[in-house]
Amino acid sequence: MAERFKLAVIGAGPGGYVSAIRAGQLGIKTVIVEKEYFGGVCLNWGCIPSKALLYVTELKRTLENSGRLGLKADNIDIDIEKLKKHKNDTIKRLTSGVKILLDKAGVKRYSGQASFISKNEIEITNGDDKTRIESDYFIVATGSSPIELPMIKTDGKVVIGAKEAIAVPRVPQRLGVIGAGPIGVEMATVYNTLGSKVTIIELLDAVLPMLDVDISLASKRALEKQGMAIYLSSKVISSKVNGDTVEIEVETSDGKKIFTFDMVLVAAGMKPNSRGLNLEKIGVATDPKGFIIVNKTMRTNVDNIFAIGDVTGGLLLAHKASHEGIVAAEAIGDKTVSVDWKNVPYAVFTDPEIAGIGLTEKEAENSGRDIKIGKFPYRASGKAVATLATEGFVKVIADAKTDGVLGIHIFGPHSGDIIMAGTTLMNFDGTAEDLGHIMAIHPTLSEAMMEAGLSANKKAIHIVN
Repeated sequence: MAERFKLAVIGAGPGGYVSAIRAGQLGIKTVIVEKEYFGGVCLNWGCIPSKALLYVTELKRTLENSGRLGLKADNIDIDIEKLKKHKNDTIKRLTSGVKILLDKAGVKRYSGQASFISKNEIEITNGDDKTRIESDYFIVATGSSPIELPMIKTDGKVVIGAKEAIAVPRVPQRLGVIGAGPIGVEMATVYNTLGSKVTIIELLDAVLPMLDVDISLASKRALEKQGMAIYLSSKVISSKVNGDTVEIEVETSDGKKIFTFDMVLVAAGMKPNSRGLNLEKIGVATDPKGFIIVNKTMRTNVDNIFAIGDVTGGLLLAHKASHEGIVAAEAIGDKTVSVDWKNVPYAVFTDPEIAGIGLTEKEAENSGRDIKIGKFPYRASGKAVATLATEGFVKVIADAKTDGVLGIHIFGPHSGDIIMAGTTLMNFDGTAEDLGHIMAIHPTLSEAMMEAGLSANKKAIHIVN
């Protein structure tokens, strides 16, 4: 006989486990099913381990540049094995913590692949074992996985994906990175600092093409300054593995080129993990790419089925998935909540760091609004000058008529932390004038965001308007 719950969550990533914990807090009898590892991609081979690698490599670059400040640090080396141990210890600590939090919230855990038998029942397959669970409600939180390209197949050794790259199997002399999205540029930054000669190949005409144009251009300059070669508007046509190397034919803006690498990272985007769930049997609607269609309470077209996170599309971000998980759990708990997707902050942990929220300049222009721009360069910030962080800037995009802030984009150290103030402002429909009157501590880099708000109305103090 199948065990019965009020809520069954499928997937234990940052969306799934958060929704299950919130449901447990609300007194909802909840079970969570995970086919691979608790914590999902984010904790196991995505957000967290990549930041452990990026932090160490950032420290190395900082020390190497510290001679200008009088700090002598020569022949800095990274012990790869110790670095990997730190990364693995971090993963173990956080994933163990997730299981403890689920247990403390009264959430039952199952391991295995879930598939729908009906809209109120799933079957969990774990090897030869099969378990059936009945539930009044379901939250699908199965995430996404890397897209594979037909012209360059991953083998986990010479041609790898993000999961293998995070494991740092070796530091190749020549690394090719296919894709200049967040995963591609972050891992390119890691391996470049570890000693690889990195070449980035991007199909579109910009680095981080989804971001604001000024951020994209600044990022390209910074990556090239660090010694990386970048080919934009370039398409991989074919590839051939020759023992320990791979040869790639690429159609570039200057014609066809042949590249030979010791390792290639394919980071060409993500696809939803919606197959294998038997969603079609219960009539859950998906878009042409397989992303599950939801409303602002994360409910699908089937009234008792909810979906959250990457499997629903939009910005594929862990914190967005977590927020959506809370919204779905509270909707099931009869609370009146909804998601506001226009105010989702993002970050890319390159060097310098990047973060932002809201519309890009192009998106704001395409919306039909008259806009105004406020920018403040870090070279005019006392803290930035003192700490050699003068490469950065803050850009504020506001409605020319209402002064309402439409987007904030930051290029510079600690952007991911500083953007929280902008997120708060936009959640409360703040204006550029409001931003300019939020008192920032002196001297800090956050002053640049305050000044950018002032700049939108030509009132900046520390630059000429």
